[in-house]
Amino acid sequence: MEKKPKVFMISGISGSGKTFFSKELELSGVPRISMDEELWPDYYAYPGLFSDEHLDFLYKQATERIFAKIRNFCAEGRSCSVDMPFCKASQREVFRAQIENCGGEPVLIWINTDLAVLKQRLSDRSGKNGPNNLPVSEAEINMYWNGFQKPVGESHIEIDGNKPFDFEEILKMI
Repeated sequence: MEKKPKVFMISGISGSGKTFFSKELELSGVPRISMDEELWPDYYAYPGLFSDEHLDFLYKQATERIFAKIRNFCAEGRSCSVDMPFCKASQREVFRAQIENCGGEPVLIWINTDLAVLKQRLSDRSGKNGPNNLPVSEAEINMYWNGFQKPVGESHIEIDGNKPFDFEEILKMI
């Protein structure tokens, strides 16, 4: 029986370490797909220019591009990671179904990080720009924190985002 390619769904609130983690995974040979990078050219580069409906449209387009990339990696028999918050259980289920439909094995990795740590990391982004350094206001981080649905009852690997990652140990778990 042929082994299914794994699709690592890297989940957590802004500032949790998703991008850092997925880039480390990339160094070990697992290609990275980033929602922020998919959205950057339009969604973030021109803030305030689009209606909510157009922003939803751009988000859906980016999601479809991500699904296409997942399909391509799975068709090649290659694992990959998806760097995005996966903040709602329903969204995680949609992605799991898509991954399974293209022959992949979904692996949810939740980077659980305390609110105070998130706020400190996000304040360190002040004055920076780019898809992996998006500024997040205090109101936004509180909204994300309050709206994030932890993966309770879902198959997942939980990583402590409050301390430096022991990446060698994490690789053994996944």
